[in-house]
Amino acid sequence: MKTPNPCVRTAARSKATIIAATVAVLTALIGMGQPANAIDIQVVPINEEVDAWLVEDHSNPLITLKFGFEGGSRWDEPGKEGTASLAFGSINEGAGDMDAETFLGRLQDEAVSIVGSAGFKWSSISFQTPTASMDFAFEQLETMMTDPAFDPEGVERMRRDALAGAAQRARAPGGQLGDAFYDALWGENDPRNRKFSGDLDSIPAITQADLFALKDRVIGRNNVIIAAVGDITPDELRRRVAPILARLPVVTPPEDLQPPVFASFDAPIAIDFEQTQTIVYALAPAFPRTDPDNYAARVVSHILGAGGLGSRLSERVRNQLGLVYGINSSYSGGEDYGTVSFNFATANEAADEALDATLEVWRDFAENGPTAGEVEEAIDYLTGSYSNYFLNSNDVVDYVLSIRIQDLPPDFPTFRNDLFRSVTLEDAQRTARRLFSEELRYGFVGQPTAFTPEE
Repeated sequence: MKTPNPCVRTAARSKATIIAATVAVLTALIGMGQPANAIDIQVVPINEEVDAWLVEDHSNPLITLKFGFEGGSRWDEPGKEGTASLAFGSINEGAGDMDAETFLGRLQDEAVSIVGSAGFKWSSISFQTPTASMDFAFEQLETMMTDPAFDPEGVERMRRDALAGAAQRARAPGGQLGDAFYDALWGENDPRNRKFSGDLDSIPAITQADLFALKDRVIGRNNVIIAAVGDITPDELRRRVAPILARLPVVTPPEDLQPPVFASFDAPIAIDFEQTQTIVYALAPAFPRTDPDNYAARVVSHILGAGGLGSRLSERVRNQLGLVYGINSSYSGGEDYGTVSFNFATANEAADEALDATLEVWRDFAENGPTAGEVEEAIDYLTGSYSNYFLNSNDVVDYVLSIRIQDLPPDFPTFRNDLFRSVTLEDAQRTARRLFSEELRYGFVGQPTAFTPEE
C-alpha cells in the first residue's frame, strides 16, 4: 500500500484555500453597485418544459445557479416533521459511491459549493463554481442531484445540529409564543403549523429511507425552476443543465393549499415565562401580494413600523415615551393571503402602557393614514434601497429565483420601482384603512403586571 504524501495533500488544501478566498472576493464584487435596471434577465430554454433565467456577467470568472423545487416541509409526514429540512440539509453528504468526507473534500479542493435548503412550499439547491472548475463542478452537481448518498455519518452530524436547534427553540420564549399563537390562529393540524425544522421527538424518527423518499418526491425535471448568474452563456448553460434534468424523474407537484382561516381569540394567548420582560405580538389578516394595493401596502407598512427607528411606532413608543426596548410592525403578502402584525419587548410592569401607546398609534394611522411627506420619504427609501438586492451574485440569483416563484415577468426589475412611484397619497390613505382596521389577535410571553388590549 502506497503511503500518502502529506505534502501533496497540504499543497492541494493550500490551493483550495487560495481558490476559495478568490471566489469569496468575486462573489462580493459581482453586482456590487449595479443599478437595478442593469440586471438584464435572459430566458434560456433548457428543454421543452423548463426555462432558466440568466443574468449573464463575464466581468468575473464565477458561475452561480439556484434550482428551486416546489415542495418542502408541507410534505413532512406527521411524527416526522423536519424530514425536508434534514433531506435538503444533507443533500451534499456524499454522492454516488463517495462518502460525505470524500465528496465535500473534492468540492472544497476546487472551491465549489453545492448546498441544499428546504422551505415550506419550495426547496432549493444552490451551486457556485469558478469558471475554471466548470467541468468538474457540473459533473459533481449531476452526481449529487441524481444520486445523493445521504452518507449515514454525515446525516447524523446534520441531525445533531438539527436537534441542538430544536432544543434551543423549545427553550426560547418567543418560540413558545409563536407555536401557541399560530396553533390557536390556524389550528394545530394546519400544514403551515408543522414544525419546519422538526422537534426533539420527530427529528430522531427520520430515517435514511425517509430522506431518499423525500428527494424522489420533490427533485423532478418537471418540478424545477432555475436562476443563473455570472460567467456563462445561454448556450453553455443549456448544454450543462439539460443532461442533469434529463436524468431526473417526473414527479407529482403538491396540490395548492387553501388560504388559512383566521380564528378570533376570546383572550390573548398567554405564555407564563419567568423573566423580567414581556414580549408582545399581535396580528390581523390582510390581503395577498396579488392585490392591486400591494405596493401601497408596503409603503404604509414602512411608515408605520417597518422603517426602523424613524417609523411612527418607534418614534412614539420607543423614542418619545421610552416604553419599549424595540418595536416594529410589518405587512406580509403571501400568494393567497397576507398579514399585518406588530411586536415589542418591554419591562413586565410597562407592558400594558406600551400596548396602549402602540394601539393609539395603530388606530390613528388606520383612521387618518400617512402624510404626503411620509409617503414621499418612504417611496424614496424603498426605491433607493432596491440596489441592495444586487450586491453580489448570491443576492442576484436569490432575487431572480424569488421573482420566478412569485410569477413575476423577467423584466420585472426594470419597472419595479415605478410600481412604488405610482402610489399616491390617496392610495396610501385608503390602503392604511384597509390594512390596519382589521381585528387584531394578541399574544404575550412573560409575566406582565397587566395586559388589557381591549380596554
